[in-house]
Amino acid sequence: MKLTETFWKSYELDLQEAKISYLNWAIGYAREPRQEYRHLFLWNHQQEFCIVNSRYGRSFAVSPFGLGVRGVPRPRYDGIPRGLDEIDLELKSRLARNTQRIRNSIRNYIIGGDLDNARDALLNFYWLKLGAHELLFDRIQCGENQAGKKVKGQWYVEKPENWKTLTGIRNRVINVIRYGEELENPYVKSLNKRLPGFNQKSMSTFLSSAITWNRYGLCSFDCGPVLWSKKGFVHFTAVISQMNIINWPYQGTPSQVLRPLYTIALNYRRSPIRRRGETDEGYSLQSLRHRACQIWEIIDNILEEIHNRRQRIE
Repeated sequence: MKLTETFWKSYELDLQEAKISYLNWAIGYAREPRQEYRHLFLWNHQQEFCIVNSRYGRSFAVSPFGLGVRGVPRPRYDGIPRGLDEIDLELKSRLARNTQRIRNSIRNYIIGGDLDNARDALLNFYWLKLGAHELLFDRIQCGENQAGKKVKGQWYVEKPENWKTLTGIRNRVINVIRYGEELENPYVKSLNKRLPGFNQKSMSTFLSSAITWNRYGLCSFDCGPVLWSKKGFVHFTAVISQMNIINWPYQGTPSQVLRPLYTIALNYRRSPIRRRGETDEGYSLQSLRHRACQIWEIIDNILEEIHNRRQRIE
């Protein structure tokens, strides 16, 4: 099935709604971990339990389905977890179905030898999933060499890029979306090949292992941003063009990459989510819950805008 402009636009809006759904749930229903586990959820610099910028894969750390940190018991739920409703569960189900559609489309492209469309679909998916977050929240795309010259930041030093392992392919894909580079053909051809490091019972290809849906498995869920394309759907190729215009990453800012293309509804590095000068920058459960009424009003406005935009494309 072809991945149309309408499909991508709907998928983009669903991802933004999932972020807002998480924030809405966390402020109203998240609970502090038990004292004996509390230290497992804090970065070294943090003093309080945070629902934004939490430790261990960020949104893995706290969700309606339990605390996702190894060694911490997870509760069992019968029916709908506390704080969710049928709308949340339908959103989760819809994203799972559409992510599978993306995965199957990429597989069919590769089988048919259509590497260009396979590459475009993969990069659209990863850009929507992590791209804006990498630029606007993590902001580690640049560094300096020993001579003080600005260079591309590298996060894959211990596990380098290569097309023969799951991690190596993922490292390359993430750096492609960070810097607007080209994803070379060997990586695309390897997406549906068996990769080392899997047992017989586990999923064994990049497509089955790295293109999956987990509602609280993306760090961008609790770190944002929430945004959507200004006109139609912005393919990653358009992002590359904008990066080239400003000579990214050696010049320009993340905002100069994103703002010409996207409406940024909520930037988690800005007020009202972030509170400069406050303990843990205001990302703690206690701080956000104290400001709940202000943030819930913003959440309601964003959800209404997402609903209106979805109606215009359906």
